[in-house]
Amino acid sequence: MTSIERTAYPRFKRQFTTKELTEIYTPTKSEIAFAYNTTKGESNILSLLVILKSFQRLGYFPSIADIPLKIINHIRSHLKLALDIVLGYENNKTMYRHRTAIREYLQVKSFNQTALHLAVSAVNESAQVMDNPADLMNVAIAELIKNRYELPGFNTLNRLVRRVRNVVNQNLFNLVLSR
Repeated sequence: MTSIERTAYPRFKRQFTTKELTEIYTPTKSEIAFAYNTTKGESNILSLLVILKSFQRLGYFPSIADIPLKIINHIRSHLKLALDIVLGYENNKTMYRHRTAIREYLQVKSFNQTALHLAVSAVNESAQVMDNPADLMNVAIAELIKNRYELPGFNTLNRLVRRVRNVVNQNLFNLVLSR
């Protein structure tokens, strides 16, 4: 299995500087307006903005439990919300509605069959000339981002790369054997 550290698969840093928090995770006026127009209640507004800013950085929706507290507190303080406002969703329908609204707002498509074919095609083409799984995964990530698709889970990409790489290598071995 390819190590996530060896790929360009986005993930949260362990430590943040004040500058990074300000530049990356501070919601803009239009994002705040989007949140207030999309949902009601301080908890839902906080959750929507935290998920939005996380998605913008990562290209996928992280689990709320995986979002660093420093990011949550930064957004909470920017919105001037009390510390007792809880991040999270009581109703999964609200979470799915927020995800759909975020995709529309950012003009990003969810990972689907078309995205899968794009990634497979890009990896297949690259596997003809490179063999490192981490490099092939980076090719798939770049292709999905370029075409404005949400990234699938790391393991999904890893399995895709392993399968395609195996097929390409098998075809190359057969070609050499036949000669």
